Amino acid sequence: MPLSYYIGMAIASISAQSNFALGAVVNATFGSIIELTFYITALIKGAREDNKCYEEVVKSALTGTLLGCVLFVPGLCMIIGGIKHQEQRFNSRSAGVGSALLFISVGGVFAPTLFSKVYGKMDLWKLYELLDKMVQTSISVRIATLFLTGQNDTMFYSDVRPLVYTVSILLPAAYVIGLIFTLKTHSHIYDIHISDCHVPGHHHSPVVHWSRWRAVIILIGSTLLMAACADLATEHISPILKEATVSQYFIGVTVLALIPELPELVNGIQFALLNNLSLSIEIGTCIAVQVCMLQIPILVLFSVFYPTGFVLIFSDLHLWACMFSVILMNYIFMDGKCDYFQGTALVMVYFILLAMYFFAPSPSGC
Repeated sequence: MPLSYYIGMAIASISAQSNFALGAVVNATFGSIIELTFYITALIKGAREDNKCYEEVVKSALTGTLLGCVLFVPGLCMIIGGIKHQEQRFNSRSAGVGSALLFISVGGVFAPTLFSKVYGKMDLWKLYELLDKMVQTSISVRIATLFLTGQNDTMFYSDVRPLVYTVSILLPAAYVIGLIFTLKTHSHIYDIHISDCHVPGHHHSPVVHWSRWRAVIILIGSTLLMAACADLATEHISPILKEATVSQYFIGVTVLALIPELPELVNGIQFALLNNLSLSIEIGTCIAVQVCMLQIPILVLFSVFYPTGFVLIFSDLHLWACMFSVILMNYIFMDGKCDYFQGTALVMVYFILLAMYFFAPSPSGC
Protein backbone atom coordinates (compact mmCIF):
# COMPACT_ATOMS: atom_id res chain seq x y z
CA MET A 1 0.00 0.00 0.00
CA PRO A 2 2.81 2.53 0.63
CA LEU A 3 4.19 1.75 -2.82
CA SER A 4 0.70 2.22 -4.27
CA TYR A 5 0.55 5.63 -2.62
CA TYR A 6 3.84 6.76 -4.14
CA ILE A 7 2.90 5.41 -7.56
CA GLY A 8 -0.39 7.32 -7.36
CA MET A 9 1.36 10.56 -6.36
CA ALA A 10 3.81 10.19 -9.25
CA ILE A 11 1.07 9.49 -11.79
CA ALA A 12 -0.96 12.47 -10.53
CA SER A 13 2.06 14.75 -10.94
CA ILE A 14 2.80 13.50 -14.45
CA SER A 15 -0.85 13.76 -15.47
CA ALA A 16 -1.22 17.28 -14.07
CA GLN A 17 1.74 18.46 -16.16
CA SER A 18 0.52 16.85 -19.40
CA ASN A 19 -2.91 15.37 -20.17
CA PHE A 20 -4.81 12.51 -18.61
CA ALA A 21 -4.23 10.20 -21.60
CA LEU A 22 -0.47 10.28 -21.06
CA GLY A 23 -0.92 9.79 -17.32
CA ALA A 24 -3.17 6.79 -17.87
CA VAL A 25 -0.77 5.22 -20.39
CA VAL A 26 2.18 5.69 -18.03
CA ASN A 27 0.20 4.20 -15.14
CA ALA A 28 -0.89 1.19 -17.22
CA THR A 29 2.60 0.61 -18.60
CA PHE A 30 4.28 0.44 -15.21
CA GLY A 31 1.43 -1.73 -13.95
CA SER A 32 2.00 -4.11 -16.86
CA ILE A 33 5.66 -4.46 -15.90
CA ILE A 34 4.62 -5.64 -12.44
CA GLU A 35 2.08 -8.11 -13.77
CA LEU A 36 4.35 -9.49 -16.51
CA THR A 37 7.02 -10.18 -13.90
CA PHE A 38 4.55 -12.32 -11.99
CA TYR A 39 3.16 -14.11 -15.05
CA ILE A 40 6.54 -14.97 -16.59
CA THR A 41 8.00 -16.26 -13.33
CA ALA A 42 4.86 -18.35 -12.73
CA LEU A 43 5.02 -19.86 -16.23
CA ILE A 44 8.73 -20.66 -15.83
CA LYS A 45 8.04 -22.28 -12.46
CA GLY A 46 5.23 -24.34 -13.98
CA ALA A 47 7.44 -25.45 -16.88
CA ARG A 48 10.21 -26.54 -14.53
CA GLU A 49 7.81 -28.49 -12.33
CA ASP A 50 5.85 -29.78 -15.35
CA ASN A 51 2.67 -28.45 -13.75
CA LYS A 52 -0.05 -27.12 -16.08
CA CYS A 53 -1.87 -25.54 -13.14
CA TYR A 54 0.44 -22.53 -13.27
CA GLU A 55 -0.62 -21.84 -16.84
CA GLU A 56 -4.30 -22.00 -15.87
CA VAL A 57 -3.67 -19.70 -12.92
CA VAL A 58 -1.93 -17.19 -15.21
CA LYS A 59 -4.89 -17.27 -17.60
CA SER A 60 -7.26 -16.77 -14.66
CA ALA A 61 -5.16 -13.85 -13.40
CA LEU A 62 -5.18 -12.26 -16.87
CA THR A 63 -8.95 -12.65 -17.03
CA GLY A 64 -9.33 -11.33 -13.49
CA THR A 65 -7.25 -8.26 -14.33
CA LEU A 66 -9.41 -7.63 -17.38
CA LEU A 67 -12.64 -8.02 -15.40
CA GLY A 68 -11.32 -5.88 -12.55
CA CYS A 69 -10.29 -3.03 -14.86
CA VAL A 70 -13.52 -3.13 -16.85
CA LEU A 71 -15.97 -3.60 -13.97
CA PHE A 72 -14.53 -3.27 -10.47
CA VAL A 73 -12.11 -0.34 -10.77
CA PRO A 74 -14.45 2.05 -12.67
CA GLY A 75 -17.47 0.83 -10.70
CA LEU A 76 -15.85 1.45 -7.32
CA CYS A 77 -14.59 4.85 -8.50
CA MET A 78 -18.11 5.78 -9.61
CA ILE A 79 -19.55 4.74 -6.23
CA ILE A 80 -16.98 6.62 -4.12
CA GLY A 81 -16.97 9.65 -6.42
CA GLY A 82 -20.76 9.57 -6.65
CA ILE A 83 -21.13 9.76 -2.88
CA LYS A 84 -19.19 13.02 -2.85
CA HIS A 85 -20.47 14.37 -6.18
CA GLN A 86 -24.11 13.76 -7.09
CA GLU A 87 -23.40 13.33 -10.79
CA GLN A 88 -20.03 13.00 -12.46
CA ARG A 89 -19.20 13.66 -16.08
CA PHE A 90 -16.31 12.27 -18.08
CA ASN A 91 -14.84 12.64 -21.54
CA SER A 92 -17.17 10.49 -23.64
CA ARG A 93 -14.98 10.80 -26.76
CA SER A 94 -11.93 9.39 -25.02
CA ALA A 95 -14.06 6.68 -23.40
CA GLY A 96 -15.35 5.77 -26.87
CA VAL A 97 -11.82 5.40 -28.20
CA GLY A 98 -10.92 3.19 -25.24
CA SER A 99 -14.04 1.06 -25.75
CA ALA A 100 -13.20 0.56 -29.44
CA LEU A 101 -9.66 -0.53 -28.59
CA LEU A 102 -11.03 -2.86 -25.94
CA PHE A 103 -13.44 -4.50 -28.40
CA ILE A 104 -10.57 -5.03 -30.87
CA SER A 105 -8.25 -6.42 -28.21
CA VAL A 106 -10.79 -8.81 -26.64
CA GLY A 107 -11.85 -10.03 -30.07
CA GLY A 108 -8.23 -10.67 -31.04
CA VAL A 109 -7.26 -12.43 -27.82
CA PHE A 110 -10.23 -14.79 -27.87
CA ALA A 111 -10.09 -15.44 -31.64
CA PRO A 112 -8.02 -18.66 -31.15
CA THR A 113 -10.50 -19.82 -28.51
CA LEU A 114 -13.46 -19.24 -30.84
CA PHE A 115 -11.50 -20.95 -33.61
CA SER A 116 -11.02 -23.99 -31.40
CA LYS A 117 -14.75 -24.08 -30.58
CA VAL A 118 -15.67 -24.10 -34.27
CA TYR A 119 -12.99 -26.35 -35.76
CA GLY A 120 -11.71 -28.31 -32.77
CA LYS A 121 -14.56 -30.82 -33.03
CA MET A 122 -13.47 -31.71 -36.55
CA ASP A 123 -10.22 -33.14 -35.18
CA LEU A 124 -12.17 -35.40 -32.81
CA TRP A 125 -13.61 -37.34 -35.73
CA LYS A 126 -10.08 -37.91 -37.05
CA LEU A 127 -9.08 -39.15 -33.59
CA TYR A 128 -12.03 -41.53 -33.41
CA GLU A 129 -11.12 -42.95 -36.82
CA LEU A 130 -7.51 -43.42 -35.70
CA LEU A 131 -8.71 -45.04 -32.47
CA ASP A 132 -10.87 -47.45 -34.44
CA LYS A 133 -7.91 -48.46 -36.60
CA MET A 134 -5.69 -48.94 -33.54
CA VAL A 135 -8.30 -51.15 -31.86
CA GLN A 136 -8.71 -53.23 -35.04
CA THR A 137 -4.97 -53.87 -35.06
CA SER A 138 -5.27 -55.50 -31.58
CA ILE A 139 -3.86 -52.55 -29.64
CA SER A 140 -5.35 -52.08 -26.22
CA VAL A 141 -8.21 -49.59 -26.07
CA ARG A 142 -6.75 -48.14 -22.88
CA ILE A 143 -3.33 -47.52 -24.47
CA ALA A 144 -4.94 -46.04 -27.57
CA THR A 145 -7.15 -43.74 -25.51
CA LEU A 146 -4.23 -42.52 -23.42
CA PHE A 147 -2.18 -41.93 -26.55
CA LEU A 148 -4.93 -39.97 -28.28
CA THR A 149 -5.80 -37.96 -25.19
CA GLY A 150 -2.22 -36.86 -24.77
CA GLN A 151 -1.85 -35.92 -28.44
CA ASN A 152 -5.21 -34.15 -28.86
CA ASP A 153 -4.14 -30.73 -27.61
CA THR A 154 -0.77 -30.93 -29.38
CA MET A 155 -2.29 -31.92 -32.71
CA PHE A 156 -4.92 -29.22 -32.67
CA TYR A 157 -2.66 -26.49 -31.29
CA SER A 158 -0.24 -27.08 -34.14
CA ASP A 159 -3.13 -26.10 -36.45
CA VAL A 160 -4.17 -23.01 -34.47
CA ARG A 161 -0.62 -21.82 -33.72
CA PRO A 162 -0.34 -19.71 -36.94
CA LEU A 163 -3.50 -17.84 -35.90
CA VAL A 164 -2.05 -17.27 -32.42
CA TYR A 165 1.15 -15.80 -33.84
CA THR A 166 -0.81 -13.65 -36.30
CA VAL A 167 -2.95 -12.24 -33.48
CA SER A 168 0.16 -11.68 -31.32
CA ILE A 169 1.63 -9.49 -34.07
CA LEU A 170 -1.54 -7.61 -35.04
CA LEU A 171 -2.59 -6.67 -31.51
CA PRO A 172 0.62 -4.76 -30.58
CA ALA A 173 0.45 -3.04 -33.98
CA ALA A 174 -3.11 -1.92 -33.22
CA TYR A 175 -1.96 -0.69 -29.81
CA VAL A 176 0.80 1.41 -31.38
CA ILE A 177 -1.74 2.95 -33.76
CA GLY A 178 -3.96 3.71 -30.78
CA LEU A 179 -1.06 5.40 -28.98
CA ILE A 180 -0.32 7.55 -32.04
CA PHE A 181 -3.98 8.51 -32.19
CA THR A 182 -4.32 9.39 -28.50
CA LEU A 183 -0.94 11.01 -27.86
CA LYS A 184 -0.11 12.58 -31.22
CA THR A 185 -2.64 13.11 -34.00
CA HIS A 186 -5.80 13.51 -31.85
CA SER A 187 -4.34 14.48 -28.49
CA HIS A 188 -6.71 17.47 -28.37
CA ILE A 189 -9.51 15.05 -27.49
CA TYR A 190 -7.72 14.27 -24.24
CA ASP A 191 -6.87 17.86 -23.40
CA ILE A 192 -10.47 18.36 -22.26
CA HIS A 193 -10.59 17.81 -18.51
CA ILE A 194 -14.21 17.32 -17.58
CA SER A 195 -13.39 18.31 -14.01
CA ASP A 196 -12.34 21.72 -15.30
CA CYS A 197 -15.75 22.35 -16.83
CA HIS A 198 -18.29 24.53 -15.10
CA VAL A 199 -19.79 22.15 -12.60
CA PRO A 200 -22.00 23.81 -9.99
CA GLY A 201 -20.34 24.05 -6.62
CA HIS A 202 -17.02 22.64 -7.78
CA HIS A 203 -13.72 24.26 -8.68
CA HIS A 204 -10.84 22.00 -9.56
CA SER A 205 -7.22 22.70 -10.28
CA PRO A 206 -4.66 19.97 -10.95
CA VAL A 207 -2.26 19.25 -8.10
CA VAL A 208 1.44 18.87 -8.89
CA HIS A 209 3.12 17.03 -6.02
CA TRP A 210 6.57 16.68 -7.63
CA SER A 211 8.40 17.83 -10.71
CA ARG A 212 8.08 15.60 -13.77
CA TRP A 213 11.58 14.07 -13.51
CA ARG A 214 11.27 13.46 -9.79
CA ALA A 215 7.90 11.82 -10.36
CA VAL A 216 9.37 9.57 -13.08
CA ILE A 217 12.27 8.49 -10.83
CA ILE A 218 9.94 7.72 -7.91
CA LEU A 219 7.59 5.88 -10.27
CA ILE A 220 10.39 3.69 -11.64
CA GLY A 221 11.73 2.89 -8.15
CA SER A 222 8.29 2.04 -6.78
CA THR A 223 7.53 -0.15 -9.80
CA LEU A 224 10.75 -2.12 -9.36
CA LEU A 225 9.90 -2.76 -5.72
CA MET A 226 6.37 -3.81 -6.65
CA ALA A 227 7.83 -6.19 -9.25
CA ALA A 228 10.03 -7.68 -6.53
CA CYS A 229 6.89 -8.22 -4.43
CA ALA A 230 5.24 -9.95 -7.40
CA ASP A 231 8.27 -12.23 -7.82
CA LEU A 232 8.15 -13.05 -4.11
CA ALA A 233 4.46 -13.92 -4.41
CA THR A 234 5.27 -16.36 -7.23
CA GLU A 235 7.69 -18.25 -5.01
CA HIS A 236 4.97 -18.81 -2.42
CA ILE A 237 2.13 -19.73 -4.74
CA SER A 238 2.61 -23.53 -4.57
CA PRO A 239 0.94 -24.06 -1.15
CA ILE A 240 -2.05 -22.02 -2.35
CA LEU A 241 -2.47 -24.23 -5.42
CA LYS A 242 -2.01 -27.50 -3.53
CA GLU A 243 -3.97 -26.85 -0.34
CA ALA A 244 -6.74 -24.49 -1.48
CA THR A 245 -10.30 -25.74 -0.93
CA VAL A 246 -11.82 -23.33 -3.47
CA SER A 247 -11.50 -23.35 -7.24
CA GLN A 248 -8.14 -22.30 -8.62
CA TYR A 249 -10.06 -20.20 -11.12
CA PHE A 250 -11.32 -18.16 -8.17
CA ILE A 251 -7.82 -17.78 -6.72
CA GLY A 252 -6.52 -16.52 -10.05
CA VAL A 253 -9.24 -13.96 -10.76
CA THR A 254 -9.23 -12.55 -7.21
CA VAL A 255 -6.03 -12.72 -5.18
CA LEU A 256 -3.51 -13.00 -7.99
CA ALA A 257 -5.28 -10.45 -10.18
CA LEU A 258 -6.21 -7.82 -7.58
CA ILE A 259 -2.87 -7.58 -5.75
CA PRO A 260 -0.99 -6.12 -8.76
CA GLU A 261 -3.99 -3.84 -9.39
CA LEU A 262 -3.77 -2.10 -6.01
CA PRO A 263 -1.90 0.97 -7.35
CA GLU A 264 -4.44 1.44 -10.16
CA LEU A 265 -7.35 1.05 -7.75
CA VAL A 266 -5.92 3.58 -5.30
CA ASN A 267 -5.15 6.01 -8.13
CA GLY A 268 -8.62 5.69 -9.61
CA ILE A 269 -10.29 6.40 -6.26
CA GLN A 270 -8.07 9.43 -5.67
CA PHE A 271 -8.95 10.93 -9.05
CA ALA A 272 -12.67 10.16 -8.63
CA LEU A 273 -12.69 12.05 -5.31
CA LEU A 274 -11.18 15.02 -7.17
CA ASN A 275 -14.11 14.76 -9.64
CA ASN A 276 -11.66 13.73 -12.37
CA LEU A 277 -13.51 10.55 -13.32
CA SER A 278 -12.13 10.73 -16.86
CA LEU A 279 -8.69 9.77 -15.58
CA SER A 280 -10.13 6.99 -13.39
CA ILE A 281 -11.93 5.45 -16.37
CA GLU A 282 -8.96 5.95 -18.67
CA ILE A 283 -6.63 4.15 -16.24
CA GLY A 284 -8.88 1.08 -16.10
CA THR A 285 -9.38 1.02 -19.88
CA CYS A 286 -5.66 1.44 -20.60
CA ILE A 287 -4.75 -1.45 -18.32
CA ALA A 288 -7.41 -3.72 -19.86
CA VAL A 289 -6.20 -2.83 -23.37
CA GLN A 290 -2.57 -3.44 -22.41
CA VAL A 291 -3.46 -6.84 -20.94
CA CYS A 292 -4.85 -7.94 -24.31
CA MET A 293 -2.64 -6.02 -26.73
CA LEU A 294 0.72 -6.20 -24.96
CA GLN A 295 0.86 -8.61 -22.02
CA ILE A 296 -0.69 -11.64 -23.72
CA PRO A 297 1.30 -11.23 -26.99
CA ILE A 298 4.49 -10.87 -24.92
CA LEU A 299 3.67 -14.10 -23.06
CA VAL A 300 3.03 -15.87 -26.37
CA LEU A 301 6.27 -14.62 -27.93
CA PHE A 302 8.19 -15.40 -24.73
CA SER A 303 7.03 -19.02 -24.99
CA VAL A 304 8.69 -19.18 -28.42
CA PHE A 305 12.12 -18.54 -26.88
CA TYR A 306 11.47 -20.34 -23.59
CA PRO A 307 9.06 -23.31 -23.85
CA THR A 308 6.64 -22.51 -21.04
CA GLY A 309 3.73 -24.36 -22.64
CA PHE A 310 1.51 -21.26 -22.66
CA VAL A 311 -1.43 -22.01 -24.99
CA LEU A 312 -3.67 -19.09 -26.01
CA ILE A 313 -6.93 -21.01 -25.63
CA PHE A 314 -9.14 -19.94 -22.71
CA SER A 315 -12.00 -21.76 -21.02
CA ASP A 316 -15.60 -20.93 -21.89
CA LEU A 317 -16.04 -19.23 -18.53
CA HIS A 318 -13.23 -16.77 -19.28
CA LEU A 319 -14.51 -16.16 -22.80
CA TRP A 320 -18.11 -15.27 -22.01
CA ALA A 321 -17.30 -13.37 -18.80
CA CYS A 322 -14.95 -11.03 -20.68
CA MET A 323 -17.29 -10.58 -23.64
CA PHE A 324 -20.26 -9.70 -21.42
CA SER A 325 -18.19 -7.32 -19.28
CA VAL A 326 -16.91 -5.33 -22.26
CA ILE A 327 -20.42 -4.98 -23.69
CA LEU A 328 -21.78 -3.82 -20.31
CA MET A 329 -18.96 -1.30 -19.87
CA ASN A 330 -19.61 0.15 -23.32
CA TYR A 331 -23.31 0.56 -22.48
CA ILE A 332 -22.59 2.32 -19.17
CA PHE A 333 -20.07 4.73 -20.73
CA MET A 334 -22.33 5.66 -23.62
CA ASP A 335 -23.76 8.98 -22.36
CA GLY A 336 -20.63 10.52 -20.77
CA LYS A 337 -22.08 10.85 -17.26
CA CYS A 338 -22.60 8.55 -14.33
CA ASP A 339 -23.62 8.30 -10.69
CA TYR A 340 -23.19 5.86 -7.84
CA PHE A 341 -26.06 3.66 -9.10
CA GLN A 342 -24.28 2.85 -12.37
CA GLY A 343 -21.12 2.15 -10.42
CA THR A 344 -23.09 -0.20 -8.17
CA ALA A 345 -24.35 -2.06 -11.24
CA LEU A 346 -20.79 -2.64 -12.48
CA VAL A 347 -19.57 -3.82 -9.06
CA MET A 348 -22.57 -6.15 -8.60
CA VAL A 349 -21.96 -7.79 -11.99
CA TYR A 350 -18.32 -8.20 -11.00
CA PHE A 351 -19.30 -9.99 -7.77
CA ILE A 352 -21.76 -12.21 -9.67
CA LEU A 353 -18.96 -13.28 -12.00
CA LEU A 354 -16.73 -13.93 -8.98
CA ALA A 355 -19.47 -16.17 -7.53
CA MET A 356 -19.44 -18.15 -10.78
CA TYR A 357 -15.68 -18.63 -10.47
CA PHE A 358 -16.03 -19.56 -6.78
CA PHE A 359 -18.46 -22.41 -7.48
CA ALA A 360 -16.73 -23.52 -10.69
CA PRO A 361 -14.60 -26.69 -10.46
CA SER A 362 -10.84 -26.36 -10.69
CA PRO A 363 -9.20 -26.81 -14.11
CA SER A 364 -8.76 -30.40 -15.23
CA GLY A 365 -5.56 -31.92 -13.94
CA CYS A 366 -5.17 -29.48 -11.04
